[in-house]
Amino acid sequence: MHHFFAATKRSSVTTEQAPENNEKIPQTTGQTSEATEEHTLDELLAACEGAVCEVLTTDNYLFFAGHVAQRDPDFKMVTIEPRQNCEAPLGVGHGTPVKIQVRVREHWGNLVMLYGVVSVCEEDRWNIFIQNAVACTESRRAFRQRVEAEAEILWGPGFRFRGKCQLEDISLVGVAFYSPLKLGVGRQLILSIPCLTENGSSYQFASTVASSRNTAEPGQPPRWRYGCAFDPLDEEVEGLLYKDIMTLQLHGRNM
Repeated sequence: MHHFFAATKRSSVTTEQAPENNEKIPQTTGQTSEATEEHTLDELLAACEGAVCEVLTTDNYLFFAGHVAQRDPDFKMVTIEPRQNCEAPLGVGHGTPVKIQVRVREHWGNLVMLYGVVSVCEEDRWNIFIQNAVACTESRRAFRQRVEAEAEILWGPGFRFRGKCQLEDISLVGVAFYSPLKLGVGRQLILSIPCLTENGSSYQFASTVASSRNTAEPGQPPRWRYGCAFDPLDEEVEGLLYKDIMTLQLHGRNM
């Protein structure tokens, strides 16, 4: 079970079930449990400084990816700068509610969700007033973008066997897809993905099967759903994938 620790300016922290993708801003209750730990909002913000992050709408559309450049503990404000060679979108109004998914590795978890409102919106930085924070023990370390595209699986000795698959979603750390092929958990493979966007790049990801489930209806041919973890990406490939994910997000919002 996933858990989180929530913090506000004055409240203590309580252990709860982690929020789903359509989560609302969690409210602390002041109740405690045997697993309770106390972390202030300042402590969580300090853990986020310098970490990579994604700035999202409240309904999980991606504004941009970047890092937490600095924080102002007096005003509970953070400055988010976009990734190298990227720009943050303009035109987002003052006071727009957002959430920031930050990947950190501290003793209270490896994912922190910050909830706040936009103060400054410029192409090289956003300043965001933080109202609440949640530290999650969560294995999905990156925002997952739904995508409909056909890809190819290469596996076996020398990766000489090939098969088709249908992508479901993708992130910086992995991918989910459907295939009639039966692949065991732990199987190493190469996932060959065509361009995800009109002007995007094609990819070949060295991956490992992390989960599998047959989703076919009774009496129907097998239809396996796989979750695969990418081998560590180099900086250039990661930057290209970030750009494609942001493009898909913006396209989805404008449809």
